Amino acid sequence: MSYNIVEYLRKLSVENLFATNTFSRAWNVWKDEINKYASNKTANQILNLGDNLANIFRSTSSAGRTQSDVAGGGNAWESLTCWYLNLCLIGRRTIVIKHHKGLIPNPVSDAITVNYSNFVSNTESDLIAITFPDEEEYKKNIDEIDIEDINGNKVQIYNGQRINYKEIINALCTRDFQKLEIHVIQCKTNWNDNAQIPMLWNMVYAANDFKENNISVGRNGYSIHDIKKFTYSFVTVPTVKLESFKANSTAVKRVINLSGGNYWGYATKSGIANSIKEMLSRNLASGAETNHLNTLREELNKLNDDYSYFKINNNA
Repeated sequence: MSYNIVEYLRKLSVENLFATNTFSRAWNVWKDEINKYASNKTANQILNLGDNLANIFRSTSSAGRTQSDVAGGGNAWESLTCWYLNLCLIGRRTIVIKHHKGLIPNPVSDAITVNYSNFVSNTESDLIAITFPDEEEYKKNIDEIDIEDINGNKVQIYNGQRINYKEIINALCTRDFQKLEIHVIQCKTNWNDNAQIPMLWNMVYAANDFKENNISVGRNGYSIHDIKKFTYSFVTVPTVKLESFKANSTAVKRVINLSGGNYWGYATKSGIANSIKEMLSRNLASGAETNHLNTLREELNKLNDDYSYFKINNNA
């Protein structure tokens, strides 16, 4: 089975989710819930999973959870969000990665790095979405890519029997850096306790510089200020009753002006939060010439083969 570099990266990203115990255990329950909401696997059903993602997530909740369970729940929410967004993005030039050093291209990682004097810190970037440019190398089979690395040496496509993914993607992102879109997505199960974190990180990224305070964004010659588009978003479950959130609630006001928007795993509620599915059209729309429903209609017939790694199929 052949892949272009974007779909190969999507495959690695989703397989990485299933490699964790937290996600793989929860999947046994989530899969049945997903099949209830998307029984026919139509494009509309898949997209509208975003309105029910919190309910799917909560299907594995239990009373009397320990602190480790809460932490595991946060990781599970990040993973479920990553799984959903990638499924909605099949056939497009946008992928979503749960923060993983082995998968994120080095130029992207460098671009979102924040420097505090001589201390280097990465944002709480639970998920990173990357939209690659409309260039031939991102569409052709990986075997057909011909590119040089930063030192002018031809990149070898294979390292033994394995695809030399990191070298290929680093070379492409170095060449096309100014054409990239990077979208940082912070995922939290608790909105009230965590809303101030994305608010502050968004401020740091939105500022041109804090040189007087020895704060800067980017390193090794890469910065988000040099790319095509950058956004910072917040996605929550949340853990408290939805009725407790009002337009004038402190938690809501803290995230209302995030560059990428504020989302949750329910249907959109005006003045409070958008359904996570709205992130696709707001931030992640430029990865194809048509909209997400059209690309889903074209690609969903491949769920049993090319996209079998999502572990749902048209017969489930």
